Amino acid sequence: MKKLFWSVCICLLAGTHEYFSPEYTIEISDEPSEIGGREDLMGRSEYLKMLTADPITGEVPPNIRNAELLFEKKLQYKTAHLRTQQLSIESVGPNNVGGRTRAVAFDVRNEDIILAGGVSGGVWKSTDGGISWVKKSNPENRNSVTCIVQDIRPGHEDTWYHGTGEIVGNSTRGGDAPFRGDGIYKSTDNGESWNPIVSTQDSDPNVFNSQFQYIWNIEINPENQLEDELIVAAFGGILRSVDGGDSWEVVLGQQLFNLDESVDLNEVNASFYTSLERSENNVFYAGLSTETSTDVRSPDAGLYYSLDGQEWIDITPLTKESRYRRVAIGSSPSNPDITYFMLDSNPIFIIEHNLAQMNSSSKVKGFDPNPRVVPNFEAELGDLNTQGSYNMMIKVHPEDQNTVFIGGTNLYRSTDGFRTKGNIKWIGGYDPGGGSGIYPNHHPDQHDLLFLPSNPNTALSASDGGLIQSNDITADSVFWQSRNNGFITSQFFTITQSRQANDPTIIGGMQDNGTDITGGGKIWQGVLGGDGAYAATTKDDLLWFTSFQRGQTLRLTLNEDFKISSFGRVDPGGLVASSGSIYLFVNPFVLDPINQNRMFCAGGNHLYYHPNVSQIPGGSQIPNSTGWIKVNEDPLEDGLVSAIEVSLDGEKVYFGTSAGELFRLDNAGSEVDFQVSAISGPSLPDSAYVSSIAVNPEDPQHILVIFSSYNVPSIFESLDGGQTFADVSGNLEENSDGSGSGPSIRWAEIIPKNSGNLFLVGTSVGLYSTENLNGASTTWIKESANFIGSSIIPMMDYRASDGRLVIATHGNGVFTAEITDFKPITVPTTEPESFQILTTYPNPFLDETSIQFTIPQDGEVRIDILSANGELVNTILWAQQYAGTNSVRWDGTTPSGTSLANGIYFYRIQYQGQSKSGRLLLRR
Repeated sequence: MKKLFWSVCICLLAGTHEYFSPEYTIEISDEPSEIGGREDLMGRSEYLKMLTADPITGEVPPNIRNAELLFEKKLQYKTAHLRTQQLSIESVGPNNVGGRTRAVAFDVRNEDIILAGGVSGGVWKSTDGGISWVKKSNPENRNSVTCIVQDIRPGHEDTWYHGTGEIVGNSTRGGDAPFRGDGIYKSTDNGESWNPIVSTQDSDPNVFNSQFQYIWNIEINPENQLEDELIVAAFGGILRSVDGGDSWEVVLGQQLFNLDESVDLNEVNASFYTSLERSENNVFYAGLSTETSTDVRSPDAGLYYSLDGQEWIDITPLTKESRYRRVAIGSSPSNPDITYFMLDSNPIFIIEHNLAQMNSSSKVKGFDPNPRVVPNFEAELGDLNTQGSYNMMIKVHPEDQNTVFIGGTNLYRSTDGFRTKGNIKWIGGYDPGGGSGIYPNHHPDQHDLLFLPSNPNTALSASDGGLIQSNDITADSVFWQSRNNGFITSQFFTITQSRQANDPTIIGGMQDNGTDITGGGKIWQGVLGGDGAYAATTKDDLLWFTSFQRGQTLRLTLNEDFKISSFGRVDPGGLVASSGSIYLFVNPFVLDPINQNRMFCAGGNHLYYHPNVSQIPGGSQIPNSTGWIKVNEDPLEDGLVSAIEVSLDGEKVYFGTSAGELFRLDNAGSEVDFQVSAISGPSLPDSAYVSSIAVNPEDPQHILVIFSSYNVPSIFESLDGGQTFADVSGNLEENSDGSGSGPSIRWAEIIPKNSGNLFLVGTSVGLYSTENLNGASTTWIKESANFIGSSIIPMMDYRASDGRLVIATHGNGVFTAEITDFKPITVPTTEPESFQILTTYPNPFLDETSIQFTIPQDGEVRIDILSANGELVNTILWAQQYAGTNSVRWDGTTPSGTSLANGIYFYRIQYQGQSKSGRLLLRR
């Protein structure tokens, strides 16, 4: 162990926005810290696939995103006449947290006008240089924006185009990813409104059969004054249109549009990645990958240039055996003959091309034969890492052909075209200081870099953290400031709120951007980095529990400014590992509503329970399994625990698995003999993913169970605690067996009202409600079509004490709704009359004993262990405890974990000036 200044540790919590460094010391393990560590792209992709895959095929249905959106539009039309009073929905940001952004451009007439697009957040426009933003795309559209370009010809500047469809990033890499686009969109009013170009929406909604479903880049030919000429990099090739997109020809690669519906592009040997760049002297450069969907080398792979966008010349300097994925291209504005290519191969390599020296004897097809240096810093995350072509870019400073910027997870700058290592600076992404910290005010995973026309040293960076600006990107130390001022594109996984009525505090976990919190308003504050996951708080907001990818869960105390004042790792990581299991990527845990020191945590093939997480020591991220108990003694035969919910009275716990099993724990307060019942029935889908369980706050026997897998019935109701179930998916399924184009259901809430219950479900196409569950005839009505739209809703949180609902979206931020006519329901209390010891069991004990006691009011409790001669050997609890029954466990060790000798010991419990004690007999 060693003492480190807390700021060393807290820097690991950083995300895109401001973080804090309380000035005190804390003991940090010599083991590398993982607090808020780097996000995990592949783990995230595997989790999203597990969440939605058809349980029969094990795959996400082909083109399901397009299909479910078309289904949803038809559903809205059919149910429009049934809408009565809709929920009043309000956006609560985060205004200062951006999501993954691949598309951004300045208006050539006015650099204060910026158009940008989030990969799942739509098109946004700023008219004040990024100080504020307004969403311009229809929330009902695909909103998967991957590139954007303006027609810069005089008289045509109001015309813009954007492409859709991200082939890597939103889910598992491959043509069957659920976030396909639907072609190219066009605006003729300077980005105020957008309409699809019909010719690019040629795909069958049930198959991957058009290259327009994935658009990498779009370029305009400004020298063609007579025609609206577009050059487009799409899946499989480079396409050209001379009529603004009404018709197309393939000029490089393969024609993969207007195909028979039987054609599946997953089975075509076409370049998986394509790229396109137009130089200042109007030369077009293209790169087509050797990689294909079939893993057979693409016959069209190579590097090319064209003087007119029609005829292309192969300048590939590589052998035919070379293999590479995506190609990033950056041309030099100050010397348009110079163009850099970065190829994602093994190893990655950077090459410079000089068009003026195509016939030089010292160059191969115009390429400089001298090798370029790929960044490889000694710090933990210092290497150039493209994460399998997910994040990569190369740009050249507008005034210096040798000042080149490349991006992977990090952003690097070279002042000699990456010729020498000494001239490379690490200027963004992760923190060059080491660990998993974030470069101050920047963010990992680089996608684009733009330079301000009036001052080329001012640069706008697009990354997984949205938009961030540097006022001098050539400085020795580059400083950044957020431009996510209302650019609401954050992608939430989870959400929760303060348990105190009328308290506006919300906390949630996001993809790429960690865990953030707000005390009201639209400005949020960072708490943890990495990929944010589940969070919870105690009824007095004294303790906050947050987690990030793969289950590491922390207990935090926050001051009034939401600065971290203490932390401790509390999940049962050691037990999970020793059982040979793993955490889910977004791993659930819940607190007991009666006593928030009690936690239930998913641990792979077990559900774990801790009677008093305040007992777990703080100041360390090393897994500490002290006090954790397996609820199900025998491991699950299949799947992992994926959903947990506790009834409001704390007596029942329901949990489900990724393999479709359901269980009920009836005596949730007991630590001696858990009564776990399997409640899976023949009417429930087999092997489907259980993503949510909602318990009626008024009736613990009344539950909704949600299955998020595609092609299965999704919503089931039980009125008898799971003995019987009824399918209430209703009109959210295309077919009664769940097959077809119905959406993935992710979350459910049961909201008691004075007039009856309101049922809400979050889906992959927005928010739906009903007040009448009627089996297969249940009719679900769309809520907030104009604000939430078709955004994915992974989680909601309802507060029954005051009727407040918070809604998380994946790409459109967070919304709140105040439920009218709600029935106020508070957590039941059973406060004992006095402070007393209940039981000590077992006693004598071999491995561990439990001490139960009651207190009449919330308050601080200290429990010491004393030797037979009265010496203090351990303090096993010194923390806030809640009125009612509390429990601690002791395993016969000292604070350092040393086992004590057999014999007699005493425990002493101190509470509000009172002290009670008892005897323990340790007999190993």
